[in-house]
Amino acid sequence: MKFNFEKDIFISYAHLDNEALTKDQEGWIAQFHYALERRLAQLLSEKPDIWRDPRLRGNEYFGDEIIDQFPKVKILLSVLSPRYVKSEWCVREVRKFTEAAAQNIGVRIGNKSRIFKVIKTPVPLEEHPDEIRDLLGYPFYTEDDTGRFREFNPEKGTHYFQNYWDKFEDVAQDLCDLIMEVAKAGTSAVEQPEPAPEQTVYLAEASSDLLEQRDSIRRNLQEQGYTVFPEPVKALPFFLKDGNFRDEVTEYLKRCRLSIHLISSRYGLVPEDEQSSTIEIQYDEALAQSKKESLTCLIWMPSNMQIQDERQQKFIEKLRNDSGVQIVEKTQLEDLKTIIKDILEKLKKPTEEPPPEGGPLRVYLIYDKEDKNAIKPLDDYLYDDLELEVMKSSFDGTPEELRETHQKRLQFCDAAIIYYDHANELWLDAKMDDLRKASGLRTTNPMLAKAVYISGKKTEHKEDFRTREALVIKHFETFSGDVLTKFAAQLQSDERGGK
Repeated sequence: MKFNFEKDIFISYAHLDNEALTKDQEGWIAQFHYALERRLAQLLSEKPDIWRDPRLRGNEYFGDEIIDQFPKVKILLSVLSPRYVKSEWCVREVRKFTEAAAQNIGVRIGNKSRIFKVIKTPVPLEEHPDEIRDLLGYPFYTEDDTGRFREFNPEKGTHYFQNYWDKFEDVAQDLCDLIMEVAKAGTSAVEQPEPAPEQTVYLAEASSDLLEQRDSIRRNLQEQGYTVFPEPVKALPFFLKDGNFRDEVTEYLKRCRLSIHLISSRYGLVPEDEQSSTIEIQYDEALAQSKKESLTCLIWMPSNMQIQDERQQKFIEKLRNDSGVQIVEKTQLEDLKTIIKDILEKLKKPTEEPPPEGGPLRVYLIYDKEDKNAIKPLDDYLYDDLELEVMKSSFDGTPEELRETHQKRLQFCDAAIIYYDHANELWLDAKMDDLRKASGLRTTNPMLAKAVYISGKKTEHKEDFRTREALVIKHFETFSGDVLTKFAAQLQSDERGGK
């Protein structure tokens, strides 16, 4: 059935939120409306029809002048604030638009809502209108650890100027996409093709202190042409009482090859009828999915986290103990984006077949070029006494070739040893990071054993070094195979048909 939409967007807002704080300033809503009209015209290549009611209503009787036009409006853009949720008129606009949308093409196109939730000022989620409570929305503010918030400001020279325009661009581009989809849905039943799993990423919802980083990653992925779930205009039912939050997350994960989880010191929001936060639930579902399907689970934790919440301490301890996930720590956001890009590029390539089962176990001996001679006794012992196939670090080739070889060996080895002697601390940190990332590269089972073999001249860093992520072997004397007893015992747990 064909529907004739006359207007693209209706902006629903509380007039108090459009009052300027200074005499020479324009109201927040007016500035947003002005910029949105012009940016959407650039994106759509034609001027959009964006409409809002400029009148002050006060105690004015609810007329039908606005409500009557909702059946011919494609999208409602709701600007939330404390005043908005207390306004009977504003809440009624949301309800009436939802009712009108249900009578034409529906309030959702696929999983995308025709109601956009722009959050100007934070409001407790339970106070959001029922119809939009489960929409993720677009927060135009940031919040610190004490709970104090700062709203984004479009005025040049202000502290949160760039944050405002980054978030504004997210809204504009998503509105552009939805306007075109609504137009198609209004004239035909054409369905959008499902994106390929390797082109689809699940970017888990994060705690409020990491929203800026999450948005940055989402923009970066979308610029590369990836579909990112869940989208801000899609609903995740955090607070539905029928307990289907996990089901919704799982359905998204089934359509992806990579899930990304940003973890901070905050535990996050706990949905109704749940004991765990949305952050932990999304991780649990991704981990379960990764064991059943070809889903890579990537965890990022910023450095210098001060964790006070006992629940979060237990959650992070669980993360570190889980096998089959890739944890990236002490890494800048831009470096994380590079890691994500590398993983996705590998997922696009045809899966390489691992070496055939039944042969000797493979150990990857990782060392610096200066230690090429020093590793010989260790190399010989691994090969002759433990009867392992030894793959060693390569040094001939282009940086790209060396990197690819290194990653392939991490992907297919059964165990790995980092030999640390002449190299510096940064080198060791980089190699430890590579071990952490290896689980995301592997299509076979997790490694049986990981070790850091520290040798050569004693230094303060060598003597102080410790980690729970690998066996640490400190041996500064002449090589003896006895120091590898524990490492060899870990290899005995092999269930893959090796020797």
